[in-house]
Amino acid sequence: MTITTILCDLDGTLVDSRHDIAVAFQHAWRTVVGGIPPSATAIAQHIGKPLAKMISELGGMLSPPLLSIFLTAYDHTYASQETGLTQPYPGVTLTLQALSSFTLGVVTTKESGQAEIVLRRLALIPFFQHVQGGSPGLRLKPAPDTILAALAALHCAPPHAMMVGDTPADVLAGKAAGTKTCAVTYGFGKREALLQCAPDHVIESFRELVDLVRESRG
Repeated sequence: MTITTILCDLDGTLVDSRHDIAVAFQHAWRTVVGGIPPSATAIAQHIGKPLAKMISELGGMLSPPLLSIFLTAYDHTYASQETGLTQPYPGVTLTLQALSSFTLGVVTTKESGQAEIVLRRLALIPFFQHVQGGSPGLRLKPAPDTILAALAALHCAPPHAMMVGDTPADVLAGKAAGTKTCAVTYGFGKREALLQCAPDHVIESFRELVDLVRESRG
């Protein structure tokens, strides 16, 4: 089936955002949970999950009111940093230019507004026809909801799309939505966990995506 649309995860796939996320997460942890926050390395292993899940898996037990305060503190710090520590992965900009004949979209756990701020600051926003973030009523990856919402906005049937991401959630969401899947190994997900999800393709750098999708067009 010919691929016409490529959906990309943001954090860990298009951009290395671990430092901005760690700074905001650690600040919110000190403010709300108290004590020594998780290390940047530990936080990076959970990037791509909803913040509430990151907190619990890193040992934070928060009531709903405290969780709300944590999320507000995180959002405020993240926004104030203006993603100054976030950069595209090597080859991302040139690869997106080379893929200009495809319809491109972003599917992320971030809120759409946050994702657009990152993409705009890094001059990546013009490449994408749609940015799909988390929103009320849509389950986040690994559920297929956000991918299906993006495909609906882009008027693309799932078999003509490929989901590209760095975590098992990205691969599983793509499979559940009926798209082809491509795992990248340079991001936050562990290679072994990605392979266990049996993605259709595995690439070591974003640049490899060009040859991969061109082959799909014959």
